[in-house]
Amino acid sequence: MWFIYGPPTPNPFGRDQEINTLVKFMKNGQPVSLIGPRRIGKTSILLASLNRSSLPYVLISIEEFIRGEKGFNFAEFISAYISNITTVTYSFAGYKFQFLEKTKSYLKQIRELIGAIKITLNLPEVTTLIDVVLDKAQKGKNLSEEFSRALDLPQILAEKFGIERIVIALDEFQYLKLAKQTSPEIFHVMRSKWQFHKNVTYVISGSATGMLREIINTKDQPFYQFFYLMRVNPFDEEKSKEFLKRGFEVEKVNVSDKEVEDIVSYVDGFPAWLNLVGIKVVVERKPINIILNSLPYDDNVVNAIEGDLRKLSPSAKSVLRKLANLGGKGRPKDLGDNIWAVNRALTQLMRYGYVEKEERGVYRILDPMIVHYFTNR
Repeated sequence: MWFIYGPPTPNPFGRDQEINTLVKFMKNGQPVSLIGPRRIGKTSILLASLNRSSLPYVLISIEEFIRGEKGFNFAEFISAYISNITTVTYSFAGYKFQFLEKTKSYLKQIRELIGAIKITLNLPEVTTLIDVVLDKAQKGKNLSEEFSRALDLPQILAEKFGIERIVIALDEFQYLKLAKQTSPEIFHVMRSKWQFHKNVTYVISGSATGMLREIINTKDQPFYQFFYLMRVNPFDEEKSKEFLKRGFEVEKVNVSDKEVEDIVSYVDGFPAWLNLVGIKVVVERKPINIILNSLPYDDNVVNAIEGDLRKLSPSAKSVLRKLANLGGKGRPKDLGDNIWAVNRALTQLMRYGYVEKEERGVYRILDPMIVHYFTNR
């Protein structure tokens, strides 16, 4: 199918300029931060760029290691980092590792990995590190020192195997802030290591745009001015129309220009929602106005948005609802009588990438589907 909702695609429509730029940065060693709200297509751009670069790469989603609202499994993250980097570099050098169960935890994976490494190669800097990580993780001990050593692995192994360039990509990077409970200096340690890695390009991305900007744009933070910032924007109107028209043509569905305009007007240029509407048009074969009117109640929309809203405080949800009922834009004075509480809620909404501040104190909801979701309830 032309329209795909949910998973990232390695060949996203209309993103060639972003992909070509990112590939060039990857090959030249320029650290990059991709930033943009959820469902805008960042991961697809990242995945397509990694594939097109033809470079060995590691792609890890930090969100995978969140436990509860503020918990973070640091041991699993370190294990994932070691496991992915080691297997990628060893595979590049011609060694193959096959885990018995792909669904195993990363700690169990590196337990298998160390046995294979000891048989095939004599690399004490890797095997000793894995031994200590396994021992400390099992005993629930602090792994900050081992993480510092693990950060050097991509450079060490690149030099060992003659790899000119490897890419380390960390998606939803901002959630590493949760790891500061275990390793308070995590970003300082990462910066101190990464800046000296000559064979490694680091790419981060994140949808909680405010949190990510705090990490990379704040002067007293270690990653200040370290990354080149690439903002991922929604499709413009013409590109959105082109995407839909080509998709309906491929799927052999007759949709008028006016109906295409109605879809674009409703969901703006968010690729996820354009894909979802496209699927519903192809599958349901109902009039466009009926599909659009039912969209805020669609299970896919409800599950996506309610899943996101769980991260927010009750006051932030309330302010978001009020902002939606104003058409998606508003001033703090229109969002509640307690200005202090409103501003605190707006700060959280900006940190998580739901709202951005426009000129003259106007706040705007980034995702139009959130506006439709609230105004229909």
